[in-house]
Amino acid sequence: MAISFLSANRSKSVSQLCTFLLNLEMDYALAFAQACKRLDLSWFEKDCQSVCVTIRKFSQPKHTTYSAVLMGILATFLLTAPSHGQVATVSVFQTKTQAAISSGKPFSGVTLTANADWVAGSTHQTGTAQLKAGADGSGSLQLDIGDASRTEVQTKSDASRACTWTDHAGTSHGVLGPNCLVAMPWFAPSFFTQPLSLLPVLLGTTDDGEVVKDGVTLHEISYQLNLQGADPKSTTQMTKQSTVEVFYDPKTLLPHSLEYAVHPDNNDLQDIPVRVVFSNYQASSGVMLPFHIERYLNRTLQLTLDVTTASIE
Repeated sequence: MAISFLSANRSKSVSQLCTFLLNLEMDYALAFAQACKRLDLSWFEKDCQSVCVTIRKFSQPKHTTYSAVLMGILATFLLTAPSHGQVATVSVFQTKTQAAISSGKPFSGVTLTANADWVAGSTHQTGTAQLKAGADGSGSLQLDIGDASRTEVQTKSDASRACTWTDHAGTSHGVLGPNCLVAMPWFAPSFFTQPLSLLPVLLGTTDDGEVVKDGVTLHEISYQLNLQGADPKSTTQMTKQSTVEVFYDPKTLLPHSLEYAVHPDNNDLQDIPVRVVFSNYQASSGVMLPFHIERYLNRTLQLTLDVTTASIE
């Protein structure tokens, strides 16, 4: 069925082809994945090539659930272009944060080394960490903390974005669905105060104004991926899942904390809150960076980082 559909529909638009993919039942999705392996896809436009690749990825035995396959297909399709209905604008407050953090100086990369303290249930490990972030939305975290050691990588924010994590034994795991859509590396909020022209085209911002968090008045800026798709409900859901809310100190204009959600592999709709708190800001090559970072998972302290060296590109 999948091969005959592809062979008979070479003239159809990308939109029609991707709509077909989004309507596949599980058995047909797996069949389509197999068909993609055997067909010459040179006549496919880039969007649906990416969709095929994602179907294959999400059709591995470990992840063959209907929701996971659909999320993977939709994620790749939606990441192909920003929404035309959203206009990149910068508020007065955002302009002030740019001046406070880097005096308007552009920078394309941040590398941090840090002492790390990891807590997961009864497990407590200490060691070191190396963190890298790029203005293209890419990021990596390498934790060297004994049995809890891990490496997390996300590529730039475009149609081919991929996310993986590798455990202490060297086994690589794919990061599925919305967990690969988070708009920015969680440890580098200073990056995203730069002018939008220097950041990924898919990245959008919203100035949400003053909010009160734990009795403290802060200024909230939300960052999200500008997504589009045929299904408004799914598009809205995935835009929400990509959102990172950054809370700025209105006096120093520096990021105080940020919040976003992660999700279990078997339930894309279950939110697990993540909160990251920043302090001890220091200047590195003219850019203000936090040298103390605390990451809370589901309201429990998971990781503490004390930065020892920082470099700016």
